[in-house]
Amino acid sequence: MGVVSDEGFASTIASAIIDALPDHVRVDGTAIGLEVARASVTLPPTPTGAAQLGQWLESVQATESYDIVLCVSEVPRRLRSRPVVAELHDNSTGALYVPSLGTIAVRRRAIRSAITVLHELLGTDSDSRPPLTQFETRWQPSSPHHEDGEADGSDDRVLLASGAFGRLRLISGMIRCNRPWRLVPTLSGALAAASAASAFGVFYASIWQMASSMTLARLTVIGALAVVAMTIWLIFPHGLWEHRTFRASMTDRSMYNAATVGTVLTGVLCMYAVLFAVVLASSAVIIPPDFLSEQIGRRASLGDYLALSWLAASLGIVAGAVGSSVADRDEILNATYGHRELMRRRAADLS
Repeated sequence: MGVVSDEGFASTIASAIIDALPDHVRVDGTAIGLEVARASVTLPPTPTGAAQLGQWLESVQATESYDIVLCVSEVPRRLRSRPVVAELHDNSTGALYVPSLGTIAVRRRAIRSAITVLHELLGTDSDSRPPLTQFETRWQPSSPHHEDGEADGSDDRVLLASGAFGRLRLISGMIRCNRPWRLVPTLSGALAAASAASAFGVFYASIWQMASSMTLARLTVIGALAVVAMTIWLIFPHGLWEHRTFRASMTDRSMYNAATVGTVLTGVLCMYAVLFAVVLASSAVIIPPDFLSEQIGRRASLGDYLALSWLAASLGIVAGAVGSSVADRDEILNATYGHRELMRRRAADLS
């Protein structure tokens, strides 16, 4: 059995699957040994974003010969409105779609689904197969045609995710695959500009007085507006919002754009948290409590330090949007969509 994966989070999941697969399975009452190997092949990018298991199998078998192949992919696969957890092709190829597994216990769900795919491909004894969880429905034939127009064979089947919130789970899984915290080092220019602007909150008494007079609701609104402004500034000037000219399907386009918003928003929140922690630590070291009490006209408390750090971080995030305009667009795309989506975008631009 050869296991091949996209780079990034899918590669981490593939490693966990390889370590967890059984050494043998039972077919017609006979124990059959299972040898698992990592296939060092890059899954071909597809301009439509839809999986083409036949093409993937050809790429793997061109370098190594395996009895069966499991592809672990970050491609968000759906059948109509239902996310596809796994897919079988010609009883020789299986695919596991990591985004459909959501964000919680992804490794455990992936290992269980991979073992289910293995048993289906080998036709093992029913009493040795793990039961499907509430997260999954039964195997069923895939549609007569993929959304990219490729015809399915009669042996092709899909395992759909269950539950009314399957689409939300798929989008959250896409955000998890994108690893949004990677935006923080990518936006080093924005973080530098935000840190410089936040320094005003540490050294200027007017910021202390303003923060101490604000209510929790007002600080929350200011912080939320700053995060939203930074998110919008990152998405539109850097061309992260997908239009009809790039992805024709409105359903897929809205799904990818929702994942983009969630990814960038989460990345900005991570940067906001880092900035808040830095400002809080700096203000605690630099501003003596007695001096802060003198400036705000009452005895200073921990809440005052938190308030001034909150306001200063919010002002810094707004200033950081200016710094993000000089960031490299390819790096932002890579941090937002992950390596595989970036390759698909470039392949589509060249076609």
